[in-house]
Amino acid sequence: MSALYRITAGLVLFMASALAVAEPPDFEAFTSLIGQTLATTGPGTYIGDRSELYRYTPDGWEIQMMTVWNETRWHLLALRLHHPERIDEDDGEFHQRYRRLLAALDRDRIADLEMPVLIDVPPPTYFPMVPDELRGRRFTMDGFWYQARWINDGGVDEDARWALRSYELVAVPRSDD
Repeated sequence: MSALYRITAGLVLFMASALAVAEPPDFEAFTSLIGQTLATTGPGTYIGDRSELYRYTPDGWEIQMMTVWNETRWHLLALRLHHPERIDEDDGEFHQRYRRLLAALDRDRIADLEMPVLIDVPPPTYFPMVPDELRGRRFTMDGFWYQARWINDGGVDEDARWALRSYELVAVPRSDD
C-alpha cells in the first residue's frame, strides 16, 4: 500500500468522522432514550434514593442523568448531554446548581417533578461571529434551568456553522420558584 493511498484513506476517514460529529442532536430520540432508561431502571432502595445513569448514542452523544426515587418511579433531577469530541469539561454552573438543588430537595416534592422537555435551542445569532467561538444560552422553563452551548466550527459571520457542544438542565429548587 502506497503512502499516498494511506494518507488519502486517513483523510477520508477523518472527514467522515468530522461530518458525523457535526450532525445536530436528535432531541426526540434523546427524550425517548431518557424515558426508557428511567422506566427500565430497577427500583430504588428508599424514597429519596439517588442514582446517576449514563447512556451513549451511536453518534457519540453522552447522556448523564441524575435521578431520584419516589417509591414508585425514578424522576430526573438533572441532565448533562454532551459530545466528548466537542467538549470534555463544563463551566461549573451545572454542578453548582445541582448541589444547590440537592441541599434544598424536598422529598415530598419528588413526585411533582415532571419530565423536562428537551427543546432545540437556537444558538445566538449576533455579529461578529468568529471561528472556534463559544456561545451559550441559559433560561428557566417549567421548573428546570437550561443551558445550551455551541462552538462555531465554520467561518466568519454568515459562514458560521454552530455545533451544539453541551445541553444541561437542572430542576429548580422550590425556594427558587
